Parts: sequence; structure tokens; C-alpha cells
Amino acid sequence: MWTSRSPAPETLAGAPVRMTRVVCLCALGAAAALGAMFSFVASTPGSAAGTPRSFGAVRVFPSAPVQGDTLVVLVSVPDHAGATLTFDGSAVATYATPGGDLRALIGTDPDVAAGSHTIAAAIRDAGGTMRRMTQTVHLAAGRFGVRHLTLGPTTFGLITPQNLAIESRALVPVLRRRTSTAWWDGVFAVPSDGPIDSPYGEQGVYNGRREWWHMGVDFAALEGAPVVAANAGVVALARPLPLGGNTIVIDHGQGVLSEYLHLSAFVVHEGARVERGAVIGRIGATGLVTGPSVHWGLYVNGLPVNPLFWTVPHAGLTAP
Repeated sequence: MWTSRSPAPETLAGAPVRMTRVVCLCALGAAAALGAMFSFVASTPGSAAGTPRSFGAVRVFPSAPVQGDTLVVLVSVPDHAGATLTFDGSAVATYATPGGDLRALIGTDPDVAAGSHTIAAAIRDAGGTMRRMTQTVHLAAGRFGVRHLTLGPTTFGLITPQNLAIESRALVPVLRRRTSTAWWDGVFAVPSDGPIDSPYGEQGVYNGRREWWHMGVDFAALEGAPVVAANAGVVALARPLPLGGNTIVIDHGQGVLSEYLHLSAFVVHEGARVERGAVIGRIGATGLVTGPSVHWGLYVNGLPVNPLFWTVPHAGLTAP
């Protein structure tokens, strides 16, 4: 899946990529180290279990984020306290974690500008006292490839306003889902054992015209090979679409959703609960694609992030 928003230049940095000639051309989508910690000085009563908890400790991971990474903000609050967070002035939802903290996830992509960004927290204790703070996060520029392609009129002709509208009507409501429970556990699995043939963030130039950057990672494999769920969740969508082809979206909870495009067959249905590694579909070449593959996308609060970031342990996110 690709987006028409402005790209970032240069070449991919990350896991080794074995390139093949299969191309996903979909046109629509809608570090484990401590990064920073800041706290308020205030005394708080112990928790219900009798263990004291600090008030207003806020931690941000990873320490050196790059465009495409997911920022994790953990806020320690005493019982009956609440917190609100913003990123560059826009509200970010917070959810409870099993450890008792509040967690906010902030997605970044090639269109989130490299440089300094501001996370602001406001924490209100049970007595109504408000503590406020801000923290600057420095986002490094990603290195994203550029690919020049010549497409036949039949393939290129799939990109029409009508097809874009169909995709939007199906996907936008699904990608807006926000469930309070985080169903995922640990690192995410890649959906196929095939080689990566199109990395995240790669800019496409079609028939000499700059179009979209790639909103996920493509894996090439034989037609009919299994596609597995990246992690536990609920199947939010499983239906054919004109550009994505046979498409599955899994809701992993707390604003995190993964998508799987171009399938030849569905193995699950909408509403089904799935676990990490469960077979959900089969490799295909449906929709806007040049050969058998699966496009794997990951959305954090509606923003298409680099899914490979989630395949390694990160504190507060995928680490045990």
C-alpha cells in the first residue's frame, strides 16, 4: 500500500533486503533503551497493595527514534489519578497496562518531519492537583529508497477515483477502531517466510511520475503459501477490495492494527480471534500488484509505521 503524501529520500537502512521483481502498487491506506525520563516531585500514598508508587514519572522509548518508529510513552500515576498527553499539540490516547502505568503510542512515518517534537503531559491527582511538563524528542531522518517502474495501462488503470473511494469506505472506519485492551504480547511475527521485495517507505515513480511511498513491507512467495497473523487480535476486516485485493485487517488493541493485502484466499472471517502465527490467508496476486506476494502494513492510531520495528524487543512495547 502506498500514500500520495510527500516522501523522504535516499535508501533503506535496516534489515537485509533480498529484492525480487514482484511489486505491490496499492495506492491507498488511510530501541529497548530508556529514551528519556522526567518526573514531578510529589509525595503519594501507597497503592492498594501497600507498595508506594512515584507520582508523575514519565518515560519515553526508544532513545534515538527514526522516522517510521513507534514512540512509547509510559506514565506512572497513583491510584485514582489520570493523565493526558499531546504530541506537538495533538491529543494522544492513553491506555492502562498490566503493570499499572498508562501508555501512549505515537506513530511516526516519512511525513512526520525529522527534528524536534514536543510531548506534553498533564497529570491530575485524586485531590485535583495538576502537574504539567513537556519533553522534547528528536526524530532522526529515515533512509528510504526510490524505485522507478514502467506500468502497463491495465495495471496503472486500476488507480481510479472510484476504486480509491471504495478502498476508503472500507478501510477508514476499520483503521479508526480503538479498543482499550492490548491483545498483542511480545514481538510481532512477519507474515511470510518469503523474502522482502519492497521495504517500508520506498518512494515509487510510475511511468516517470512520482506517486506514493510504500506504507508497509512486501514479502514475495509462491501462490497459496501461508500468511500468518503478526500477533494476537481480532479480525476487523476480511473482504476483497479493488486495489488491496483480498484484504485482512487485525485489531491488536489500543490503536494498533495490521493489514495483509493481495491474498488468494481467506482462512479467517471478520470477528474471529487469532493468535500470533495463526494462518489467516494464502499468498496471492489480487488487486494492484505484479505477482504473488503479501503486503504487510501496521497502523498506530491511524498512522502507517514501519512494521519491522515491532519484530524486535522494545521497552514498554514488545519486550517481555
